[in-house]
This record gives sequence, C-alpha cells and structure tokens, in this order.
Amino acid sequence: MKHRVPIVAGVAAVIVALVIWQCHGSRDSTSGGTAAGSARDPRVVDTTGTRARPDPKTVARGSIAGTITDEATKAPLAKARVCATGQSDELSEDLFADASCVETDAQGHYLLGNLLPARYEVSASARTYRPAVFHPGGDRREGQLVLAIGERKTAIDLALRPGGVEITGVVSDLTGGPIANARVISKERWTTRGIPMATTETDAQGKFSLWVKPGPSVVMASADGYAQSSERSNAPGKVEIFLTPASSLSGIVVDAESKQPVAGARVMVASSDWGWSDGNTVFTDEAGAFRVERLAPGRYFAAARTERGYGRTEGSVLVGLGQHVDGGTVMLWPARRITGSVRISTTKQLCDKPDVQLRDGKTERWAELRRAADGTLYADGVLPGTYTVSASCEGYQSRDKYEPIVVADKDVTGVVWDVDPGATVRGRVLTKSGEPVEGAEVWARTVGGAARDKDAWGGDDSARDGSYELTGLRAGTYQIEVTSKRGIQPRDAEKVVVAAGAVVERDLRLDDGGTIEGVVVDADGKPVAGIDVNARPTTSAWDGGDAQTMHDGTFTIAPVRGGEYRVTAERNWSEMLRKPGTTDDAKQGERAVVKPAQTTTVRIVVESQSASLRGTVVDAAGKPVPDAFVSAARESDAAGAQSSSAQDTRWWDEQPALTAVDGTFTIGKLSPGKYSVRAYRKGGGEAIAEHVATGSSARLQIKDTGSIDGTVRTDGAAPEELDITVRELATGFWRTEHFYRTSGHYVVRDLPKGHFQITARAAIGMKQTDVDLGVGEAKTGVDLQLEGMVTVTGRIVERGTNKPVAGMRTYASPAQGGGMRVSFGDDDRANISDEAGRFTLEDVPRGRVYIRGFPKDWDSSEYGMMLVPRTIDPKATGTIDLGDLAILKKRVKKDDPVGELGFHLVEQPPDTPPEQRKRQVSFIDPQGPAAKTELAVGDVINTVDGVDVSGDNFMAWSTLVRAPPGTKLALGLARGTTVTIVLAAP
Repeated sequence: MKHRVPIVAGVAAVIVALVIWQCHGSRDSTSGGTAAGSARDPRVVDTTGTRARPDPKTVARGSIAGTITDEATKAPLAKARVCATGQSDELSEDLFADASCVETDAQGHYLLGNLLPARYEVSASARTYRPAVFHPGGDRREGQLVLAIGERKTAIDLALRPGGVEITGVVSDLTGGPIANARVISKERWTTRGIPMATTETDAQGKFSLWVKPGPSVVMASADGYAQSSERSNAPGKVEIFLTPASSLSGIVVDAESKQPVAGARVMVASSDWGWSDGNTVFTDEAGAFRVERLAPGRYFAAARTERGYGRTEGSVLVGLGQHVDGGTVMLWPARRITGSVRISTTKQLCDKPDVQLRDGKTERWAELRRAADGTLYADGVLPGTYTVSASCEGYQSRDKYEPIVVADKDVTGVVWDVDPGATVRGRVLTKSGEPVEGAEVWARTVGGAARDKDAWGGDDSARDGSYELTGLRAGTYQIEVTSKRGIQPRDAEKVVVAAGAVVERDLRLDDGGTIEGVVVDADGKPVAGIDVNARPTTSAWDGGDAQTMHDGTFTIAPVRGGEYRVTAERNWSEMLRKPGTTDDAKQGERAVVKPAQTTTVRIVVESQSASLRGTVVDAAGKPVPDAFVSAARESDAAGAQSSSAQDTRWWDEQPALTAVDGTFTIGKLSPGKYSVRAYRKGGGEAIAEHVATGSSARLQIKDTGSIDGTVRTDGAAPEELDITVRELATGFWRTEHFYRTSGHYVVRDLPKGHFQITARAAIGMKQTDVDLGVGEAKTGVDLQLEGMVTVTGRIVERGTNKPVAGMRTYASPAQGGGMRVSFGDDDRANISDEAGRFTLEDVPRGRVYIRGFPKDWDSSEYGMMLVPRTIDPKATGTIDLGDLAILKKRVKKDDPVGELGFHLVEQPPDTPPEQRKRQVSFIDPQGPAAKTELAVGDVINTVDGVDVSGDNFMAWSTLVRAPPGTKLALGLARGTTVTIVLAAP
C-alpha cells in the first residue's frame, strides 16, 4: 500500500502528521489505562455486561433493490454491477469483509438480498460509464443508508454518466502467480463514505478491467486466503496488485477477577506499528473466544471492551506469513461507561451526524463515542481519567470548549453537548473562462486573530454545477483553498470574513494551469514504467506536481502553475534516477518551462533499470527461509554520503520480494550500483547485507532473535499503564510495546542483535537507557526507575530584536531517541505562544530536551521552525521557567525564489549525538557560486552570518541559507576564516 504526501502539501501539515505519528506510536485509538494502580476497584464492577446485539445467525435479513439507468438517455443499463458495502457497530467486521454484489437484468433492475442490519453504501458501475454512489435524501454529503432488521428498501436507483475510462490490471500473489476471482475495487480516494466505487472480479489469469472516472484512484484487491492490498493508479491506466497470504489471530477474553470467559466483548485487533488507527473488530462468542482472519504478517495486539470492562494483550504478538497464532488471554478490568448526545441548541433536537471524541492528555487515552439506534451516543470500557471533549455535528458550529469529562468510580451518563447554527460560505468553483468545476476540493480554515484562537475548518467537494457549501462556520477570517484537476488556485488564496450566523456568497475562480507531458526511457530507449515523476519549481518550494509513468513510460502532470520546473524521475521517494554516466552529486532531471493552457513536453533519459539482485536467505542453522520478505535501497555514490542505506529499506516503496521454498529471491528493475539489502520476517528477525552490487548474489542469515525483559517502578510503585520503545538508531529499527496492569513488568521479544535505546514512558514519568543485545540473547533485569515530569514555561522571541513571537506551537522531546511527548491540541492551547510570546508545556521529561516549535499559521508567518536545546535539572520539580528562546525570521516568503549555494554537505550518521552534528563540505559544484570562493571540500562550517549552526543549533542552518538569489552569506569556518558566498539564481 502506497501513501504519498503531495508536493503541494503545506510543510506544517507534514510536520503535524509526523508529530502525531511519532506521538501515538503503537497506541490503540480507543484504549488506555488508569493511574490508580493494579488493585481491583474498591467498588464491585461487573466487567462482563455487554450490549444486546443482533445475532447474525438468526436475525431477519433485509434487501436493497432499485434500477440502474443511463443518465443521458434514461435507458436501463443491463449487466451493470451494483454493490453494497456494509458497516455496523454491533456486528463483527468480518461479516462485511466483502461487498454484496449483483448484476442488473435486462431492465436494469437489481436486488441485493440476504443483508444484515447495518449502514450500507450502494455503488454501481458499468462499462464505459463513471461509477455512482447512492446519496440518501439527495444529500451528496451522505453516502450511507441505514437498513433495519428485515427491512426491504426499494427505489434505490442510480443513473450512471457516460465518460468512464478504463483501468486494467492483474492481481497476483507475491510469487507472481495470478489469483482468479479476486475482488477488485477502485475509488477516487482512501476515504470510505460517499465516494463512488467500481467493482469487478479477476478472471482465471488474474486480469481485471474497471471503468472509472478519469483521474487519480485507489485500487484495492482481496481474495479468499489473502490479506487486502492497495495500489495507487491514474485512470486510464494499468496497475499490478500483489496479495500476501493471509494470517489469523485468535484468543479468549476473561474477567480479570473471576477468570470466567466473557461473551459478547468487542475486540479490536490492530497492528502494533499503526495501533492508533482502527483495526479489525470482532465480538467474542459464548466461550469468550475471538478470531480475526485476513491479516497481513506482522505484530498485533488485541484490546477488548464491554460496557464496564477493558483489557488488552501484554505487548504484541508476532503473526507470521500465512500463520495462525493463538494470541492468548485478554483480561478485562473494571472500567466505566459514558453516554450522552449532541444537541442543536436552537431546536433542542439531536444531531443526525454527531462526532464526539474524548482525550486524556495525561495518559494519551482516547475514546470515540458510538451512535445507538435511538440517536444517543455511548462509549464502553472507558478507564478513569480527565477527558477533554471534541464534539461536532455536521453543518453546525461546535462550542469553543466543552467541560471535561471526569471518569472516576461510576458511569458518566446523560451528558449533553450543544452545537450552534453557524455561518455559511457558499458559491461556485469556476474555471477562468467561467465554466463550472465539478469535484474540486474546497477547504477553509481560520487565519489571523489572537494567537491562541481555536482553529476552525470547513470542507466540501463542488457539485456538478460547481456549487459548494461550507456550513457551521464560526465567525472569523477564513482562507479558502481549492484543489482541482481543472485549474490552479490563484497565488493569493481567497480570504473571506465571516460574521456570526452570516451567509456569504463567494465564487472561486481558478487560473489556467499548464501541462507537462513526457516519457521516461533508459539509455537504450526502453520505456521505464511504474516510477514517479516530480515537477518541482526552481523558484518556489510550494508548487509543482507528480505522476507515475505508464507501461510505455509516458506521464502527464497537470495542472501546473506557469513557471520554470525541474522534472525528475524517482523511485522509493528518495532514490533519484540518474542520467547515464552521472553520479548522485550531479543535478538530475530536465528543465521545463510551463505556460498557462499550454503543454510542455519533456524526455527524461535515465540509466538502465534492468539490473537485479539475487540471493538466498537462511536461518540461524543455515537452512533456507521460505517466508522472508526482502527489500533493497541503493547506496548513494555522492561525496560524503553514508555507506549504508539500511534505514531506507524500512521505507521501501516497492513490493518486497518473497523468498521461494529454497530461500532464494530476486529483486529486479533496479538501477546499477551497490545496495543495502534487508531480509526480514515481518515483526521478528532480520538480516542486513551492505554494499551488494547489482548482478551479484547475497547470502543473508536471519539469526536467532532476542528479548529485553525488566520492570518499571517509580517511588516503589508500578505504573498501571506503560509504553516501552526500543530503537536502534544506526539501522532505523524501531518498535513500541504497550503494557497494561502488568505490575510494571515488560518484555519486548523478537529483537535482532543491536545497540538499543530503551525508553519507558508512563503518565507519571519517563526514563531512557541503553542496552546492548547479542544474537539470541534473552536479557533480563533491565529495570528502570521512572523520573518525574515537570512543567516548563518560556518566552519565544525574535533573534536580535527580542520581539515576542506569537502563534508558535511548541512541544518538548528528549534530545535523542524516542519517548516524545506532544502537548498541542486545540482544547489546551497553552503550548501555543501568546501575544507576549509565552507558552507552557506540561509533562516534559527531565534531562537534555529540545523545545521544538512551528508556526500555527505556517503560510502567513514570518518565522520558520524552531529547535532550542535545554537541560532540565534531574532533580527539578514543579514549573521551570526556561527564559527567552530565540527564533530566526524567515529570509524568503512562500513564493520567493531561493538561491543556490553550489555545494553539498557530508551526511551525518543517524546515530550521531545531536551535540556532535556538524556541517562539513563534501562536494563543490564547479559551476556554482561556491567554486568562486576559498571554500574547500572538508571545510566545517560553524556559523552563518554570525549565527551558530553546529551541534544542537543545526536547525538554524536551513532558515539562514534559504534566502533570495544575490544574498551574501558569511560562512564562518572551523579553520578560523570566513568565506562569503553570493547565492546564485536557481
């Protein structure tokens, strides 16, 4: 599955996404613990109580029927494919793993029968047509209809528009064998609601054909015995999807005190790598047992809930390729139940589309309320804590703040969260010539105002006539951004001032964009398919676009803002495909000058992509490993580059190879060169070979894995909930395990040999230590004493003027390694610097930390990112004032050109301590501005314009050197001299 951040995405959004990802680690999005200790709750709580749910074996089934027609002619469409995709909070997800599909008859009629009570999304597709989805009540924002027990819905009619284009492809297993009767779905986006989907099944050769709307799409495939997989595509086009043999996990849920099995418990099984997102949800049977199928190999945990019970597995369990694993026992401990409703303040009616989420920032526990049939909301198995509330209702305005929910020794029931009618911004999205634009994504967010004002958002997709409507907006100034394939938003994004309750009419006109078309071929003229082509402007970091080459090597990037671009071919996000005979120090790609409403053609010639790597993977005893995955990353030949690319193999964007029965593997379609190769069993055991040249053969031995075992304490007590993170900085190995009610005991299994940094984190403290682990070593007694957290405050000021800087989101993290604690969020804005520049952060670890920050309003801010080192006294308590923290002002605005330095720097090893980082020159472009100075390869740069950029101050470098062409930079060198460089035009 491929996920990519678009070039046009704002840097702030990328930073936020990375921060959230690192923060959540392996935490279940609806799970948590309590700081009350591991003893049984003094009040008797029945953890076994479960909600009454329909029995899928006996419940009356329903049906959905309707007619599919041609929108233009109104004629019925025969052999159209109609599918209903179900979703229910009261039934196991595996009951809806596959959509229910039928074909229409000669009159265009269809009948989907034998349907369980649930919410269904109904889509239809047909050859030469665009797919369509049914919108209940004609509301294009709503994509699901509710089917009650035994209900028979009729007149669920859809009209398909002509103008579909074809996506063809093949579904194979990891060995390349075709998979017949695989189910294939194509959607415009990863989202699930309200987006039309086209469906089909593969033939005996694994081939398929889908007719979809032109443009980008996501193609998903599944089959019996395999885990689902996805690939990004662009219609019309071709795609190849590989499926992994499915694994499964089972277990049993019991009451922690009585040890009796619990029937009807909701169990979520999720990957420990991405456990903060939704997993697979099932319910236990009469014996308390659960089983989840169709899992990809990896590490998983299980979290169980009843109305008043919660529990989860200790750490994670390794599930191998095509393997069934018994995940053991999940013990349910006392928890509480929350009920409430979202109410419209003016009418006192319940919200039709509510969303309520609870967060305990102290423990990073989350709970999402579900909607019952009567419209009320409930959250089962909520652990004690103080939860901030995020409550919303589609089309209405949330309150700035809701009273926190305090969960203690009893249920919290009958809570009402009021929402208010908001303002509306509506209009049409139009091309420059005035034609309506359908399917444009319109987003609005507040800008300006007080530094700590809560952000407000609104979004919609434009309808067929170009109309859009943003509802439920609070008063304020909004910046409106539009994304569409029909045109480019003007450089100055629309700003709209919205008064409370007002209706503002605003049409949004797009500028004409240009098109970059071209082909990527190798030195022999052979087309290079399936690689990414990126167009990056030479004068700005914000515009551009990307595409993927087709089977014939062609690509199209559109729309693109007028200007000069460098167009490059890349693989795996970071590997630039080089021109024949060049190195990684050379500037790659081709220049393209784009003009509005015109097409520019580019031909990119790269070195041959027919090289391959072969090898064998064996186990500790030297026997072949038939179920290892193998990935490779090219090692850069740039001067000063690291000799290993082991870390990059963990982010490899290609389908990994799977070893054969005899342990052999082949990775093809590579650039010539040397590679770091990693063989691994997902979630346990790996081997890394470096400097493997294409055309050669490698032998990788996955040696026995080890474990680290210990106990975490604080002042003699054990934390009830505990995160353990292990990192091997040199190779990029990383894992977080979660432990609940284990009396502070932890064990992290299936670890390779390495030098690990161990971080223990709980609500009451944090501790880091280093551990060396040998091959197959079971290291015990790694006990840690948690150190308490402190609260820090400080003032952010502009460097040189001491002017206070408002609107900076701040957070704190240890200077090296994991265990980052994030303290930002709209419900607690003390971490955002106020008009006096002051901020407050809670739960900051003691010792060496970085105070990091970035502007709340990135585009309009004069300031960039901030990173300031501080040392917190290990014995400190209470609140610590860090004093003034200086931040540099940006030297370029959003759309300003950035000058070129004309030299490269030595890449720092990933395990370099922060204070030892340095800026050392590795390469000087003979045609660049640095070649005209006394700067030499090997020089170490300590200052830029008198500002220290060494060691802990390394972040200042990017702000200082990103300056307009013609800027003079004074580089202070370690050899005691200063060199002045005049930045060249890009």
